Amino acid sequence: MKTMINLTTSAGDLSRFSSAKDLRDFYQRFGCAGLELMPLPAEDVQLEKQILSPDMIVGVHTNSLGDWMYKDRPWLLEHFRRDLVYAQQVQAEYVVFHVSQVTDKEAFTYQMQHRDEEVIWEACHLINQLLEEQSYSFYFLLENLWWPGLTFLDPAMTKLLLENIHYEKKGLMLDTGHFLHTHRKLKNQQEAISCLHAMLDTHQELLPFIKGVHLQQSLTGSYVNHWLENPPVLESDPEKRFCQVFTHIFAIDRHEPFTDPGVRDLIARIQPLYLTYEYITRDREEHARYLRAGSQALGYFPL
Repeated sequence: MKTMINLTTSAGDLSRFSSAKDLRDFYQRFGCAGLELMPLPAEDVQLEKQILSPDMIVGVHTNSLGDWMYKDRPWLLEHFRRDLVYAQQVQAEYVVFHVSQVTDKEAFTYQMQHRDEEVIWEACHLINQLLEEQSYSFYFLLENLWWPGLTFLDPAMTKLLLENIHYEKKGLMLDTGHFLHTHRKLKNQQEAISCLHAMLDTHQELLPFIKGVHLQQSLTGSYVNHWLENPPVLESDPEKRFCQVFTHIFAIDRHEPFTDPGVRDLIARIQPLYLTYEYITRDREEHARYLRAGSQALGYFPL
């Protein structure tokens, strides 16, 4: 199993490090083999060249879109192909792709317009268009969210997704935190780990397809319940609405480390090829604290 840290090419992320050696030393302290990188539109090309080396990049996370099903198909294909071409250029071992559909209004109200099956069929059509007649060498890993699409709540839907993607090196990227957001009554990490094991029980025959894990947690069900009891008005101004939705989503999905030692048995059961400590942090020091806590829970004790 290879372990990674997540990073983007934003100047805010890259400026945490003084050089490629500094970044490499940082993640190796926590037993990590490299990066799962999200390549954002270039902000500082010189900084990217200074900090990133292609051999660091084990996985590439595509730039996901929440509300995509009714967008122009050629535009969508071009949007995602940029990331796939980048992944092939840096010889990434895997690519991550969200299978989900949600509008701003749905994220606010939790009143969804589509069933999982509808989103999965549309995603299959798009993914097959992206991957057919290509000579990519990476795994294409499908990630769950808590919106309509791949949620891991119904193994029949997970199986439907896998069976209808034609790419040979397909698999699943289980995001533990995203799955936990489908169960808003969870109170602690012990309950969260039990909930994940129960999901794996129902997906027993599909466990070999879970090639990767985004290991993170945030038990924010009480926040969502309070939000739905006191729903704010969605801003009409696009910029204000973006900030409003962005803040709301990351209040739900805080990407914090698992610290309960029971997570070790969870990962041993899944036996993924790839594990990413996927955290959202404000600075390098917080990232290091999260990585220390998360890696220690898995039995690695950094110096």
